[in-house]
Amino acid sequence: MTTTPTTTPQPASGTRGRTRQRLTIAGIAAVVVLFAIAAVLGQNSKAAPNPPSENIGTQLNTALPASIAQLPLVDDTGRPTNLAAFQGKIVVLTDFMTLCQEVCPITTAQLNQVDQAVTKAGLAGKVQFVEITVDPKRDTPDQLHAYRAFADLPTNFSLLTGTPSNLATLWKYLGVGYDTVKEDDPPGIDWRTGKPLTYDIQHTDVLMYLDSSGHERFAIVGMPVGTDVNLTAGEQSFLNDEGRANLKNTDEATWDHVQALQVVSWLAKKHIRPAS
Repeated sequence: MTTTPTTTPQPASGTRGRTRQRLTIAGIAAVVVLFAIAAVLGQNSKAAPNPPSENIGTQLNTALPASIAQLPLVDDTGRPTNLAAFQGKIVVLTDFMTLCQEVCPITTAQLNQVDQAVTKAGLAGKVQFVEITVDPKRDTPDQLHAYRAFADLPTNFSLLTGTPSNLATLWKYLGVGYDTVKEDDPPGIDWRTGKPLTYDIQHTDVLMYLDSSGHERFAIVGMPVGTDVNLTAGEQSFLNDEGRANLKNTDEATWDHVQALQVVSWLAKKHIRPAS
């Protein structure tokens, strides 16, 4: 019969030395493995960002026709320009109007947050944010320039207008519909003049991305999330009841500044962290 020893056998001194040696080798091997994992993770962090999810929008790869890229437009200083002038940069383009009280202020504020992240990443000179009006009658260069301060927009944020005919051609090509409708009763008050508004414009909300060669690369249709947006005091006070509801309603929203930034990261081939 085999009996269980009452004490644990002690290895010979040579065995203890070999054990320490094996432990040392195993420790070195573990360190090597950790360094290898760190190297792989470092390589992965430098890899180009993946394309945005189809849940956000639609991936495209269509050259903007010269007839659209060269349509005459005017910036908020009165200087003639066009979309072709932005070639060499990634362009984040959207439609808007300075007297919108429902969605446009939220869109502008969300894009402003994207711009802050882009600037922090050192890419402000390579990414241009462009808002083009659907209300050329009221959105003159002077009005656009006043809106720049109203919305606290940086220099790589362009505000453009043009003739009604040129804007109609542009927006028709880009799939943006808009129509003049009756103003609410009681009417909203113009944030700049203090006078009652006399009409409103309903329009499609579209976010279009162009790459540095002037190709349409991604499109997002729909309003932005309003729950995490940083509005200026002026934007906040100008919202009407529907606009204030949009700050809380996420059911109809299709994107936020983090998702909008993902598209910029993909086109820039660089991981860009959202601004804190």
